[in-house]
Amino acid sequence: MHSTLSELPARPSNEGQIAAMFDRIAPRYDFLNSLLSLRQDHRWRNRMVSLIPYKPAGSLLDVATGTGDVIFAAMSRRKEYTTFTGADISAEMLALAGGKARERQAGNVVEFRQMSAEKLEIADASCDCVTISFGLRNVVDKEAALGEFARVLRPKGTLIIMEFFTPRSNLMAKLFDFYFHNVLPVIGGMFSDKAAYAYLPRSVSAFYSPDQLRGALYRAGFLVNQEVSFLFGGCKIIQAKRLA
Repeated sequence: MHSTLSELPARPSNEGQIAAMFDRIAPRYDFLNSLLSLRQDHRWRNRMVSLIPYKPAGSLLDVATGTGDVIFAAMSRRKEYTTFTGADISAEMLALAGGKARERQAGNVVEFRQMSAEKLEIADASCDCVTISFGLRNVVDKEAALGEFARVLRPKGTLIIMEFFTPRSNLMAKLFDFYFHNVLPVIGGMFSDKAAYAYLPRSVSAFYSPDQLRGALYRAGFLVNQEVSFLFGGCKIIQAKRLA
């Protein structure tokens, strides 16, 4: 018998449970992202999108796309791209993303598809850029996902990862830990599912360190060439290139 959401381990082991969790929090997801980050999520997302390389007739794949905000920001900034695909394991998140696409009359440019980061239903060497924001730590087999990102990218293609990490500064680590483990679940529980917002900070503590992620990227065939830090290293954007 599978564990309940409140018992989800910090390191995800069941993709179905992760999908169910995100289905449950989907209705208030955008609102809480903005509230809990004090609207910094908009600034971080815009900075991430600024690292997408210029590529006429380019193809972008956004993994763990959620409600599609990275895709829509990219569509505004990278108008020379002609193909935008959002992938996620949560049907409810994708339904919200599809609604946003219809509102923007963008259905002929963007496609949202339910699929796992560990097994992307995307052709080999068909993407110029792959993005994933705050989603890699929720993947069960992270190295399999990184291998898939390398597979679908063209040679010298770009991977951009935005994720939370535990800050190196002792003081900031304590403040970060207090907010994530004590404040965030309470606010999340007021508006959405408390168990989900208790799991999310635990997943940050169990995630790669920045050095571990760089190593995993190298093993998957990537070389990191740029990093941007926020929150004293508590949030990082890592841009890497596929080596061949």
